[in-house]
Amino acid sequence: MNDDDVKGFAFPFRIDPATGRVELKAGREKIRQNIRVILSTRRGERPMLRDFGTQIPALVHDPNDDVLGDIVQKQAREALLQWEPRVLVMDSTVEHFEGELRLRLSYIHANEPMKEDLIIPIT
Repeated sequence: MNDDDVKGFAFPFRIDPATGRVELKAGREKIRQNIRVILSTRRGERPMLRDFGTQIPALVHDPNDDVLGDIVQKQAREALLQWEPRVLVMDSTVEHFEGELRLRLSYIHANEPMKEDLIIPIT
């Protein structure tokens, strides 16, 4: 897989003011956007793809403790394994920061030795 092989609509969806066309993203940025979309979509939210996403968005009102952190890590790994096979999660940690739970993912692209880190606020 080459970074140039990963292309698609930008998220959030928008029109590029310079061209007047739908804005596109490619490479690392597109994969980062795909990860964010997968983890922020509530399972069952997409009518034609009911299994897409995770239950992470439904957990925002749960107590912000270590149990929640473990659940978030497990669901994130499973969803990315299923819906974004171009990345392999090497490590995930949960950080508590000023009342906010943050998921830190360290992943590599499946066919390239590039390591990426992404921090996603959960609550």
